[in-house]
Amino acid sequence: MNEEMTFKMVDETGKEKECEVLFTFESNDTGKTYVTYTDYSKDYQGDLNCYSSYYEGEKLLPVTTERELNFINETLKTITATIKEKYSENEW
Repeated sequence: MNEEMTFKMVDETGKEKECEVLFTFESNDTGKTYVTYTDYSKDYQGDLNCYSSYYEGEKLLPVTTERELNFINETLKTITATIKEKYSENEW
């Protein structure tokens, strides 16, 4: 893992987890910088758990408004579509 793209956090049980940053992006509407990251845990269906927060100084804070959640979801859909398109054009 690239050290610049990882950080450690403590979960709700007090256990320290290493997380890897997947994406960072800004919103002109809110003026916030958002980060989407994973701790490589999986949900009950076996899918990778991903989380999004925003920066305030050096702190990561939870996203709590529907407007921000919608912005993050739409941004991640756009990123995913762009990546899929790029890889389908450049098939190995």
